Amino acid sequence: MKKIIIALLGIAMLVSCEDFLSKLPDNRTNLDSPSAIQELLVSAYPEGCFQSFTEVMSDNAGDKGQGRYVVEFLPNEYSYYWKDDSSDDYDTPTDYWNYCYQAIAAANQALDAIKKNGDGPEYASAKGEALAARAYSHFMLANIFGKQYNPTTAATDLAVPFVDEPEDVVFKSYVRTTVDDVYKRVEADLLQAEKLITDDTYKVPRYHFTTDALNAFFSRIYLYKADWNKVISYSSKVLGANPAEKIRDWNGKYINLEFRELWAQYSKSEEPANILLMRGYTAWASGCIVLRYSLAPNKVKELFQMEYGNPFELIIGDRITYAASDQQMAFVPKYPDRVESVAGIGRGGYPNTIIPIFTTAELLFNRAEAYVMQGEYDKALADINSYLTKTAKDYRAITEDDIIDIYTAEPGPDIAAFYPINERQKFFIWSILDLRRKEFVHEGLRWFDVKRFDIEVVHNVFDGADIKLPKGDPRRVVQIPSQAVATGLEPNPR
Repeated sequence: MKKIIIALLGIAMLVSCEDFLSKLPDNRTNLDSPSAIQELLVSAYPEGCFQSFTEVMSDNAGDKGQGRYVVEFLPNEYSYYWKDDSSDDYDTPTDYWNYCYQAIAAANQALDAIKKNGDGPEYASAKGEALAARAYSHFMLANIFGKQYNPTTAATDLAVPFVDEPEDVVFKSYVRTTVDDVYKRVEADLLQAEKLITDDTYKVPRYHFTTDALNAFFSRIYLYKADWNKVISYSSKVLGANPAEKIRDWNGKYINLEFRELWAQYSKSEEPANILLMRGYTAWASGCIVLRYSLAPNKVKELFQMEYGNPFELIIGDRITYAASDQQMAFVPKYPDRVESVAGIGRGGYPNTIIPIFTTAELLFNRAEAYVMQGEYDKALADINSYLTKTAKDYRAITEDDIIDIYTAEPGPDIAAFYPINERQKFFIWSILDLRRKEFVHEGLRWFDVKRFDIEVVHNVFDGADIKLPKGDPRRVVQIPSQAVATGLEPNPR
């Protein structure tokens, strides 16, 4: 399997010092024009997959047990049992860490070249993209390998090294900075990028940090920080006056698509719901179907087989496909399974897929949650209904009474954030969390909601007792790679 070996944090290298220092991240030697730098920035987006382990750690995954087509894969098992994984195989935390720092190195190389070339206006958009891409990788690393943002502890909570200079030595000493520092530096990069990025420089905008992608990124950051006014502001810039028009149309365009057509449409660059797409080297496209710990039958029932007439029953549940007609092989066709052919290895190659990183549905949920926390319940209801018009079975406009009735009969999980949530707000938050959970199945975002609200996770064990991840458990913070610990970085507590 493909491994990425990088200098950052002293990971063992397979090339000599001279060879490493003589080459840029993409083997280009002349970064002397805006077009050359823009080509380099293709490498500034992480080509790993966090979804493969964050989804499995969350309460969206179940144990399928053994079966004819069920695949056992040790990193998948480690994620399900919340065990530290020291391997750097595909779809592991270490694999994602490596890809993120490789992307950061490319962004820093581009920024350094722009500076050396005079930092003129012709480089402005490329500079903005490099800053945004660097910010994204750091932000994701901090939220996986560090604690969830909490203003009372962020200044001391360990995050990850923030690297803002090009690599000019093979082994360099790094230290873990804090969650607060990463957030501040990410925000500073984005505020600068906001002034620079212009969309007309991109041939296929959905694969780059456009202004919409930048606004979506701001929306996520400020949601995690509970800066509600900014969540509303940045989300609204993308959603416009009629947000339902930009939501994935499960009740219309998607409803009659055959599963292969749905695969193609879901991650299509022309799909209005997709704001930013990334290519990831991952086996998760097929792994989310066949791996033992994924969307097991008990999770299909929990998420999608609701009581008839429930206004939150989504058409997505009707699009579940069963590979080989096996109930253990349930999946929503989202990720096309691709193979990048490689000369010299016959018909094989590197498995990869196209992954939606930011979508309009996330922005709508972010804004609805912000409205709830601001006490603007009518606006929150309007956003929830905008979503349901495109996704609900037998849609009818829901009311606050509907939400209260549904979650009085079956309360949501015990939620706790760093800010107070009153009883009325709690009912709305439960409904939004449930919709997010279903909308983003397979996509790994549920894990960040689990962290934000300190939700207890219970995993079934097919031939044994359930296992639990209690509130406040240190395993909610993924352990940093063993190679990084070996170079002196402080590990996360266990």
